[in-house]
Amino acid sequence: MGKPFCGLYGLNTVFSWSKSSVDGRISFGGVAEDNVRHAVLLENNYDPRHYITMDASGHRKGRTTMEAPCGFHFKAGQDCDLEKGAVNMQVENGNLVIDVQNGDIDIRCRNMNIKCADKDDDKGNFTLVTNNKIRVEAGETVELFSPKKVEVVCNNVLKLMGDKEVDFIAGICNMISYDDRRGAPSECKGFGNDDQSVGGIS
Repeated sequence: MGKPFCGLYGLNTVFSWSKSSVDGRISFGGVAEDNVRHAVLLENNYDPRHYITMDASGHRKGRTTMEAPCGFHFKAGQDCDLEKGAVNMQVENGNLVIDVQNGDIDIRCRNMNIKCADKDDDKGNFTLVTNNKIRVEAGETVELFSPKKVEVVCNNVLKLMGDKEVDFIAGICNMISYDDRRGAPSECKGFGNDDQSVGGIS
């Protein structure tokens, strides 16, 4: 059997140090209930769920954990120039996960710029998934652009409405009505299953 770990690398608390008062506690080298050794622990004695810890062993080695039962407030940039970064967050490897279990995410800003791309330009997907509704509203213009394909699909009713004008501009425009398949004859000639065309649209 090998020599048991001790000192800086194991759970030996001979060299640990702790200072406590009625209000709070600061500790170096203590051990948590799940046998994870912390390098530094700052704890609120009124509520042990309110703490900051820098762990040094086990499955949380190298991690900093902060917990605040009644919320966390962060403010910065009072004296920062407008074009400089007041709050910077960089994740070199891994994912950035924001998990709001019972609440909303509200963002207020001057401009929002999102770029999905890695250094090799072989990945870059932006996905939105909701249970109910996606609403996009702009004071002037909404633009959708793709060099290859833009596809809008609806399983029930797809509406395109323009209060003044609706323009369809294309090199080749194909419009097909599926009402014949549903048992009703086509009422708009040129848009059924025949080969007729109306207004230059085929």
